[in-house]
Amino acid sequence: MLKICIWMNIPSHYQSAFFEALDEQDNVDLQVRYFSRTSQSRVAEGWNSSHEIKSFESFTTNSREPEALLETLPDWKTRVHIINSHFSQGLIDLFCAEKVNWCHWSELPGIRLAELLGYRMHLYRTLAPLMLILKRKEGAKIASYALGAFGQGVLARKSFQAMGVKAHKSTDLFYVPDALPAMEPCEQILKFANGRKVFLAVGALCKRKGIDVLLKAFAGLKAEEWCLVLCGLDKANGQYEYLAERLGIREQINFLGAYPSDRIAEVYAAADVFILASRFDGWGAVLNEAASIGLPLIGTDLCGAAWHVIEDGKNGYRVKAGSVQELTDKIRIYIETPHITREQGRYSKELFFREFTPERNAQRLVKALNEWKVGCG
Repeated sequence: MLKICIWMNIPSHYQSAFFEALDEQDNVDLQVRYFSRTSQSRVAEGWNSSHEIKSFESFTTNSREPEALLETLPDWKTRVHIINSHFSQGLIDLFCAEKVNWCHWSELPGIRLAELLGYRMHLYRTLAPLMLILKRKEGAKIASYALGAFGQGVLARKSFQAMGVKAHKSTDLFYVPDALPAMEPCEQILKFANGRKVFLAVGALCKRKGIDVLLKAFAGLKAEEWCLVLCGLDKANGQYEYLAERLGIREQINFLGAYPSDRIAEVYAAADVFILASRFDGWGAVLNEAASIGLPLIGTDLCGAAWHVIEDGKNGYRVKAGSVQELTDKIRIYIETPHITREQGRYSKELFFREFTPERNAQRLVKALNEWKVGCG
């Protein structure tokens, strides 16, 4: 029996199906611990405010002391702990001291650096290698004490190597939300589109999500037979509506606002092509969601999921984060050859159900832990 405890910051609908699939594995005894409850900022973005706790889940105390955090886990010494040092370095230090098995799990690091630089991506690309060198102390702890490091995709795993973690000690473990359920398309979007095809972006309206890049790219195409729907909480005080006005495309843009997560399938169902224009996204689970219902995808090269959920040219395209020109060129492909959306969408769905289901991720985790534990023996 493989006894596992996964430590998370907050409950997430992007992870709940994965945890349930892992709990259903015959050879797994799972526990999940959350450090905090869902924040009001997440609720404003459409997340559910009340998480239904499963039998294997619990919230920790408010204490920062490692021993107190472990109060609800009396058998913690016999479990494999999957954790990010950002949540509790104290817990990791305790696991190391007690020779308890643990694994690191994280996205591509660098979000704070990108934010500090104002998402000026040319500076970020220049300074990111230095940032990873400065994280070698953390990498040395993973290399010396952890069973291994789970990365949310190839970008994360490459960063681990730059931090000093050997390639054989890292593997993929993705964000894998469940496939979206079948729902009728959002009436508000259908009414707005009025027969036009729909490009869709889901995520907060802010600089990190590249909303300005997307609006400028769309404006350069003069595609009257298409419209663009932006579904997400406006964190920019209306500046993107003003930008759309200035670009002369306001009549083609639907600022839908935040949408409840339990009804988000309605939004995707009304779309023809999905776009994630983020300047930085450690993973980008919205690409999984869009793939699960069969949409072609465009994502940027600093979104972890774009290197896995998108197979370039087969079900969509990757573009350079922050590049208006590259995004314009890829959007143009769908405008000039709209018939490819059906074929690419079919491939998205096929790829999702082959590699990105919660069940597939559970198998991926169990396989890696068994291999690493054998290697340690």
